[in-house]
Amino acid sequence: MSIQAHVNSLSEKRTQLKEQIDAEMNHPSPNFETITKLKKQNLLLKEEMQRYLSTLNESASAS
Repeated sequence: MSIQAHVNSLSEKRTQLKEQIDAEMNHPSPNFETITKLKKQNLLLKEEMQRYLSTLNESASAS
């Protein structure tokens, strides 16, 4: 899998997590433990994406 394909996959997972967070927050009594867990997962995915993107940018500038 190429770096760009992996970044796209991570982006899609983040979109799904954001949808889950929104759905949970719109419940009459949201489970804040679940929301916190989902937000942490989202942040980890974002950080991983940034690492891959910086690698991708470094490769592009080296060429």
